[in-house]
Amino acid sequence: MRPTTDYIRHAARLARQLQLEAATGATAPPGEDFYKTLNKAFEEIAAGLEMVSTRD
Repeated sequence: MRPTTDYIRHAARLARQLQLEAATGATAPPGEDFYKTLNKAFEEIAAGLEMVSTRD
C-alpha cells in the first residue's frame, strides 16, 4: 500500500503561495492553516517512511 500524499502536496502548495506572496511584497506570516497542514504532512511522511522501512 502506498502512503497518501494529499497533505504533503497541500503543504507544498501553501508554501509556494506564501513564497509568491512574499515575492510580491506581502509580508504576512504563515497562517494557522499552513501549520496544521504542515503538521499533517510531516505525520504522513513519517508514516510512509516507517511503512517503507518495515518492508526491508
